[in-house]
Amino acid sequence: METDPQTERSRGCLSRIVRIAGVLLAVAVLVLLGLFINQRLALRRFWDRHPPPGETLQVNGHAMHLHCIGTGSPTVVIDAGSGSFSVEWLASQENLAATTRVCVYDRAGYGWSDAGPAPRDGVRVANELHTLLQAAGEPGPYVLAGHSLGGVHAQVFAGRYPDQTAGLVLVDAPSEYVMSPEFRDMTQGTLGTYRTIRFLAGSGILRALAPLGGDDTMPEQAQKMDADAREIYLQAILDPQHYSTGIAEIEHLDVTLQQAGNAMAGEQPLGDRPLIVLTAGRRAVPGDTPFDVVEEPVDEAEIARQSAMAALSSRGEQRTIADSGHLIHLDAPEAVLRAVTDVVEMVRE
Repeated sequence: METDPQTERSRGCLSRIVRIAGVLLAVAVLVLLGLFINQRLALRRFWDRHPPPGETLQVNGHAMHLHCIGTGSPTVVIDAGSGSFSVEWLASQENLAATTRVCVYDRAGYGWSDAGPAPRDGVRVANELHTLLQAAGEPGPYVLAGHSLGGVHAQVFAGRYPDQTAGLVLVDAPSEYVMSPEFRDMTQGTLGTYRTIRFLAGSGILRALAPLGGDDTMPEQAQKMDADAREIYLQAILDPQHYSTGIAEIEHLDVTLQQAGNAMAGEQPLGDRPLIVLTAGRRAVPGDTPFDVVEEPVDEAEIARQSAMAALSSRGEQRTIADSGHLIHLDAPEAVLRAVTDVVEMVRE
């Protein structure tokens, strides 16, 4: 039986298409595999070339990084915000060290610290910080300076370890212990962004694409750091563990806020411990991302809520930094330096 020439040509064309598709698929798999391997090797080389500036100590079975400089009492302990770690605070630490001893650290899963066990809520973070400071032989009581989520952690720490808390500086920390619908929507957007970037980072795609974006696509923090800190930060955020940790913290943010609210319940729960609340005069508009920040003036209602936080202590004070966004320690570092120094002096008095 003879075969129709047209049918033969169709079969031949389909066979070629299948072969080409197979070759393209194999090439794609090899490229992705190469990107994945390059990502793993690049991360290993990076951390080998950039050892931690401080010491790493075992805390409940995982290593955590603590970096302390300066002399004097009380010791200031700085806790960074969500998705951030100690490198953002190294310049502020250097300036503060002229006044007293200052420690920065990396929460489990960020920077030079190993990932820690779940859940990543405020109580676990406070307990790990307390264990870390004790293991390092850094005596309290401490002045806790916490930015954003770090400010929530500071309140949980103060509630659990009041005898180890000399004073607080809350740097644009959340003003309420219950998430508003707007705040919840914002955190859900951040979760989606982090999950996408975690995949891109883990696969190696982000490392391959990052150089193509240029300076304008860098996160806001990186654009405001000095060159040395920026290099470390930009490499660290190519590590998928960074985003896994951020996701775990955000997923337990409701619980962490409730823990802080319980710790700060009652009238003036901090007693007469010095407290300064720093409030950013500008905030990000809904829907922005860490890579594309658009700001607007903070409304009067938020200023009032931040001012009410000062009532946590009989020696509480609120200061609005009109020209600063959420990253006060990078936009107006002198305001943070002044606030921490003022609390240290009040503790000494």
